[in-house]
Amino acid sequence: MSEPEFTEETTPNTPVSDPAATQKVSAAPAGAPRPRRWTWILGGLGLLLLLGGLGALVGYQTALMARQNEQTLQSAVEAHYQYELALSDLQQGACARAKERLIYVIELMADHPAAQSALVEASICEQSDPMASIGDTAAEPEAEPTPDLRGADTIFNELPSRMSANDWSGTLTSLDTLRRNFADYKPIEVDGLYYVALRQRGVARILSGELEPGIFDLNRAEQIGPLDNEVSNYRQWAIWYLVGSSFWEIDWPQAVQYFSYVKDAAPSLHDLSFISALDRYNTALVRSAEEMVDEAMRLGVQKQWCSAEERIYEANAITPLTPEQQAEADRFSQNCLEHGNE
Repeated sequence: MSEPEFTEETTPNTPVSDPAATQKVSAAPAGAPRPRRWTWILGGLGLLLLLGGLGALVGYQTALMARQNEQTLQSAVEAHYQYELALSDLQQGACARAKERLIYVIELMADHPAAQSALVEASICEQSDPMASIGDTAAEPEAEPTPDLRGADTIFNELPSRMSANDWSGTLTSLDTLRRNFADYKPIEVDGLYYVALRQRGVARILSGELEPGIFDLNRAEQIGPLDNEVSNYRQWAIWYLVGSSFWEIDWPQAVQYFSYVKDAAPSLHDLSFISALDRYNTALVRSAEEMVDEAMRLGVQKQWCSAEERIYEANAITPLTPEQQAEADRFSQNCLEHGNE
């Protein structure tokens, strides 16, 4: 009789339950390390908090940048709008109003591409505005110049002697007579002499302090032919001087900026007040520092200690503080260190 066959079971063997063995396995030794689950949980929470903080910071910076961009855009739009209104004022002869608008444009956008030259034009217009003479007692009408009835050749031939004597106004008067009475007489030569006379008189006027008329002469010369670099520089310095003067007593930092352009290249350049560009720069610098000190004092009253400290030491970099101001600066520094901006 054959022995019965036994097949091997494919299911895993279940160990016999042994209470002693179970107790031996489950009971951890006293010195064994604790499970690291809570370490991972706490680390994960810390990472989430860090990422949340970084996200909030990035969001704040993005919002701040967007706000600054929006403010810049609004300033540019307002500057363009006021510039267009200023051009309209100039066309209507409202020179003083146009000048005020253009000063405001430059305050909004110091690098506006056309506001500076337009401001000079408004200043020239304002000086020649007949309304500016209202209030004068009897204004005498200007006498008509005596007509020059000489022939074209006679007038033309005397021009070299006038030019040799640097009589540029007399030269231009003779050229005006030729152009008015003999329009077809040597037009190319007359244009060339106009260019020379306007160029030379423009530079002479700028150097003598007649900045606006000098710029006007050079602009007229440029309509005939291009200006050389030297003359272009004179005109640009005069423009910067006039723009800086427009901010005098109004915006000292802007005045400092424009006179700083002039004082290195042409420190003795002046207007009819005979105050040099260098003197104006130094005065504007001191007045700007005084405004910084005043602002620092206001910030100190508001307990904005760190901001006050920053402003008063900016002023100190320009001109030394008085003993009283230095004491305030020390107080701002101490409070900033202890309290920050409250």
